[in-house]
Amino acid sequence: MRASLLRPHLAQAGASFRPRHGVEVVAHFTDRASEYAAIRNAVGLTDFSFLRTFAIPEAQAIDALDVLLAGNVPKIRFGRVLHTFLADPHGHVVADCFVANNDQEFLFTCESILSDDSLNSLLDPSGSGILGQDLTPDIAVFSLDGYKAWEIVKKVFGPDVLGLPYLSIENYSFAGQPVRLIRAGKTSEFGYLLFAPKSAAAELFETLRTEVTAREGRLCGVEVHDDLRLDGRFFNIHAEGSQVRDPLPLGLQWMVDFDKPDFLGAAAIRERRAAGLQSKIIGLAAPQGAESIVLGTELFHEGRAAGKVVAQGFSPVLSQSLALGLLPIDIAYSGLEFRRSQPDGPALRSISMPPIMPRSLSVKLDEM
Repeated sequence: MRASLLRPHLAQAGASFRPRHGVEVVAHFTDRASEYAAIRNAVGLTDFSFLRTFAIPEAQAIDALDVLLAGNVPKIRFGRVLHTFLADPHGHVVADCFVANNDQEFLFTCESILSDDSLNSLLDPSGSGILGQDLTPDIAVFSLDGYKAWEIVKKVFGPDVLGLPYLSIENYSFAGQPVRLIRAGKTSEFGYLLFAPKSAAAELFETLRTEVTAREGRLCGVEVHDDLRLDGRFFNIHAEGSQVRDPLPLGLQWMVDFDKPDFLGAAAIRERRAAGLQSKIIGLAAPQGAESIVLGTELFHEGRAAGKVVAQGFSPVLSQSLALGLLPIDIAYSGLEFRRSQPDGPALRSISMPPIMPRSLSVKLDEM
């Protein structure tokens, strides 16, 4: 099973590990509420080395990636990042992807629900090496997220980091080694992905860890990101993505360029689109103090079976259990009451997502 090259450092710091889709991930360091609070109110550092990452020469990347991915790769401007997805031949989402136009290369990252071998068979079925260099075994990837995350990247890499717009990439030097930095994040707070070579990974980890601790932040695991993505309404390939798979009810049309002649799974997606959307994902909230919402729970509306819960979590900001439900299109909007498990079961209410206001919106980076 693939593991982070910084596993010994993470274990020494108190990480709890678990397998996920054939890769070992850091589940958590402490309790979920503390890690959540760190990112919402300060900063959290998470090992994201489970990502698959490729560096592809520019001329090669445009042709290779555009026939695979739903988004339009040739239109990515220099220094910018495309957020899109990879589907299988049936048009089912298998990976949440970033593609970055980074000078003479394209940096391609996949957060996938497939094993490495299965993903390889989709990305490069002939084994011809069309995706350039697989960086995955030789780099560490860190996700730095939170209200104060910008302070740390500014201190480590310089003040020009603050000028990076969301979904952009820049190259920096740390300990004499190149580090690729993407401003991204799926927590609603400031977020940065850092890709460090093996030779600088441990030193960068310890530097970031020191700066995080100095700001009353924490090391975090991937599990808290499920809660953060849910109440920020960021797509989560490991939650609703793995339950629903179809990009149309998942609301991922914005990731697709339907004017492209072809991409992997395009025919199946276009066929379902032409037939019309039958169901979609909406947000649900339980009353404060109510029992937790359970994944897979059947939902009822006005006494009739209506759908099911496809993602669930708890928002400490709201002190409520939240969920996403897959429901028929005619009742998939906010303001309705649903019952769980049976027609007279505990009540839920459909809500507009996201239901929170991140603290990072109060920070004006252009005034720093």
